[in-house]
Amino acid sequence: MKITHIYILALMIFSMLISCVKDLDTEPLTDNILTPEKAWQDPQSYSQFLAKIYAGFALSGNEGPAGAPDMNAPDQGEATFLRSYWNLQQLCTDEVIGAWDNETLRGLQFCQWNSANNFLLLNYTRIYLNIAYANEFMRETTDEKLNSRNVSPELKAQIQTMRAETRALRALSYYFLMDLFGKIPYIPEEEGVGSYLPDQKDRAFIFSFIETELKAVETSLPDNSANNYGKFTAPAAWMLLAKLYLNAEVYIQQNKYSESLIYLNKVLSAGYILEPEYKNLFNADNYQSKEIIYSIVFDGQHATTYGGTTFLLAASYKSDMNPLDNFGFSQAWSGIRSKETLSDKFTDTDKRAMFWKTDRTKETLQWSDFNQGWSVVKFSNKNKDGSNGSNTVFADTDFPVYRLADAYLMYAEAVLRGGQGGTLPQAVAYVNLLRTRANVPLISESSMNLNFILDERSRELYWEGHRRTDLIRFGKFTKEYNWPWKNGVYSGTPNIDEKYKIYPLPATEISANPKLTQNPGY
Repeated sequence: MKITHIYILALMIFSMLISCVKDLDTEPLTDNILTPEKAWQDPQSYSQFLAKIYAGFALSGNEGPAGAPDMNAPDQGEATFLRSYWNLQQLCTDEVIGAWDNETLRGLQFCQWNSANNFLLLNYTRIYLNIAYANEFMRETTDEKLNSRNVSPELKAQIQTMRAETRALRALSYYFLMDLFGKIPYIPEEEGVGSYLPDQKDRAFIFSFIETELKAVETSLPDNSANNYGKFTAPAAWMLLAKLYLNAEVYIQQNKYSESLIYLNKVLSAGYILEPEYKNLFNADNYQSKEIIYSIVFDGQHATTYGGTTFLLAASYKSDMNPLDNFGFSQAWSGIRSKETLSDKFTDTDKRAMFWKTDRTKETLQWSDFNQGWSVVKFSNKNKDGSNGSNTVFADTDFPVYRLADAYLMYAEAVLRGGQGGTLPQAVAYVNLLRTRANVPLISESSMNLNFILDERSRELYWEGHRRTDLIRFGKFTKEYNWPWKNGVYSGTPNIDEKYKIYPLPATEISANPKLTQNPGY
């Protein structure tokens, strides 16, 4: 089942930062305009609104690929959550080099950004917009509101599940913000209407909020079934909790690896199985995979965008790769490719090494030359049977946010870091399942250490939006690890300022909200 993008209440389309949202004029201009309260009388409005919350992670507005935008931006593809988030998580690492020459992208890939970086503003605004949608849904689905509308008991029961999904998606949004920005504005659902200016909360507060919310709704979320594909299920919540705890030493300076294992064990018992062929996890029909725990859903006919996996395909391809025949895709933007620090991590037999090497150098001596650096062909718009996706201009390929392989590697890492609730032999067994699929030699207990896990996470999960967070957790992002173009020179710099472990709040947000203080060093 694919979730399609559904047009909802116009009053919920925000075009500015959530901290300075103004009162919205809901007075109808004509009798034909649907007022908010009339809209909620329609039983379908609740599922439609929830669909909009899900779509906020995938699309840019209400008319694909770039029409009726949710927020103002010169490039609506860049204004999507996944494209802006991916840039923040990947461009600043050892896995990606970008060929496009503009200050915003250069600032990210050289680890020299500042608070005026446009992708910071785009991602920050997009995430808070999603939180605004979630808060509005919660306000409009209280028992009092539902009773006033004479909502049927059957629909009320469905809405309770929707409320659980909304709370979980809101927690996910706050998780992304906390990870990226550290101390952030927090907007209670009871507040935030009109010219409300939110208070800034530290990571300890946000960590506790996310933890509490997910634990409160985990038993009310949809279960792991084919009918619930694309929804934020109970296993997705367990995966998010496991990640929260795995990174707890970064976020709140507390060791919570045992807690991480509690929820990883739940995920590992939820019925997911490894996809037999690694490449099929990133094909046009990857929604059929039983390995994917939670994905951001795209559809070449009904959920189109210049962000998402369309961006990951098009920006990775050049016309000399004949992308239409080879990958079922007609767009080729020549934008991003692999750094040699990623390419060098693979042996010749590793099936996960999905690179285009013809007429490419492995070295990236000139970052703006797309022919320097192997092209990454991990994401494809071909189906498993070799046929093209439904649209060769916009991808059908879903983006796997969480999958079973990640849980295996997290389990191994938590055990190696001393977490209780797992064993080293089981950790080795899980990792070797991945290595068997990849067609590389198995690892022994004596050889498996944290450095190996960090490299194995890159081999298994490269370009899936995890690398910045991983490097920070392993203490390798700002010190004692070098990669090309780190600090703006090809030779790189092992150590950079510690301030880069978190991004600055956007400069415009600091100006708009006097309650906020900028992150140190910016």
